[in-house]
Amino acid sequence: MSSPLYRNILPLLCLLASTGALAQAPEETESPPPAPPPPLPSQVKDPLFNNLARAPEIDAPSDKWNGSFGLGITLQQGSTNSSQGSMTLDAVRTTANRRLLANVIAVRGTENGERDTDNINADFRSERSFGQDMFGYLALGAERDGVQELQSRGSAGGGLGSHLFASDTLSFNAYTGIAYSEERYRGEEASRGIEGLLGSELRYDISEHSRFTHRLVVYPDSVSGGTRFAMQGALSTRINSTLGLQVAMLQKYREKVRGDATNLDTIVFTGITAGF
Repeated sequence: MSSPLYRNILPLLCLLASTGALAQAPEETESPPPAPPPPLPSQVKDPLFNNLARAPEIDAPSDKWNGSFGLGITLQQGSTNSSQGSMTLDAVRTTANRRLLANVIAVRGTENGERDTDNINADFRSERSFGQDMFGYLALGAERDGVQELQSRGSAGGGLGSHLFASDTLSFNAYTGIAYSEERYRGEEASRGIEGLLGSELRYDISEHSRFTHRLVVYPDSVSGGTRFAMQGALSTRINSTLGLQVAMLQKYREKVRGDATNLDTIVFTGITAGF
């Protein structure tokens, strides 16, 4: 049997041993935060692959009018006193599936106090796309020609057209339809009726700063009888982001004319344009 002394000392030794073990145990410390990941490589600047580093550009319709407005004037004083002024407007507004166009050419001139040029051609058209290539349109037109003694001509019509060719620099559209027209010649009663029409539009960007446009509308059987057509051409060059120079031409043909007027009239004029 164990002695009473051993029985009293044994619990005391166990208590001391456990206390020493606790004293020797290392204190727990907080772990350091994780190191940040290495930085991503910088954007590649190689010119061959630079386009891959940019977000794709989406050619969304601006829903705003853009185009140009031009003015020109010519004065001559001396043995002949003459003046000629011109005004042009070429504007378009494009939305998701619709396009609005406005085109106006006006030329007026006098010589020795008498008017020798008085031409106004205006066209306004609304187009709605049907698929990728086809479109329908409604149009309003107005015309005046003092030399031909045409006081006024107005028309309203519509039809179908096609985008025959379209690229970043060249576009060509053709359309056909019918129009109800009314025209008044000086000293005559108004003529009214329905006439068919054929038209085309060409736009060619020669360079970043120069553009050529061409429009042609043919009426095979006009309300006054016979064929007539109107053709416009313009070459525009930008001087800066706002101003530019323009050379324009207006040519009109009528199979049936009044008095001593000629069948074909051609007007060429220049002016300064302002883009918007």
